[in-house]
Amino acid sequence: MRLPAASRARAAVLAGLLTVGTALAPASPAFAGEGPPPASDSGAGLRILPLGDSITFGKGDPAENGYRAALYSWLTQPVDFVGSQRNGATAHEGHPGWRIAQLTERIDAWMAEARPDVVLLDIGTNDLLRHDRIAEAPDRLVELIDHIVAANPQVRILLAELLVVDRGHEADFEWYNSTLPLMAALYPDNVMLVDMARVPVANTVDHVHPNALGYQQMAYQWYEALRGVLPQGRSWSPVTSPF
Repeated sequence: MRLPAASRARAAVLAGLLTVGTALAPASPAFAGEGPPPASDSGAGLRILPLGDSITFGKGDPAENGYRAALYSWLTQPVDFVGSQRNGATAHEGHPGWRIAQLTERIDAWMAEARPDVVLLDIGTNDLLRHDRIAEAPDRLVELIDHIVAANPQVRILLAELLVVDRGHEADFEWYNSTLPLMAALYPDNVMLVDMARVPVANTVDHVHPNALGYQQMAYQWYEALRGVLPQGRSWSPVTSPF
């Protein structure tokens, strides 16, 4: 059953979404809470769920680590990457070819099993590439976030602005990214944007999936975001920018 708050959020999104080509001022909502995410009861430390499609899976990287291995290596506190999938170095929920609604169908079970403190959410690329009711994609994203927050009201979601795919797809990706500040503003205690559009399409293997440098850049963007939003992250050592 959907929560009343979710219905209000969806209504707010539908009322406020911009038409294609209209610019929305970028924003990175700050988390209201200053305390750390709840500690895992496993004693293993911070639980991070990488959630998304083939980019989270690591397609384009022969080792199928994607951004995950580099990011994990930089984290200096006890951390578990969690999820039902495991390829490359860490667990995750990266599902090649999946769209937003497919994640929503499974997210309640994954949240119950993985119990993440932080979700690294990068989704929407396949909705846009397959022209899946693009105008409704932000509304589907709100529904997904509703489920994540309902499962853990203290969860922190780092929401990726998508790498912009070229070859005629630029306008759709730029429009979708322009709606994400509005999505994030609906959840000021939970959601912060992370600029993956900064990763250039030149740093991909196929105009969609990052190459080694592109994934290093993604890892850096996640790491810098985590350093900024987690109190314990502020003492983590800086990493040299790959940009």
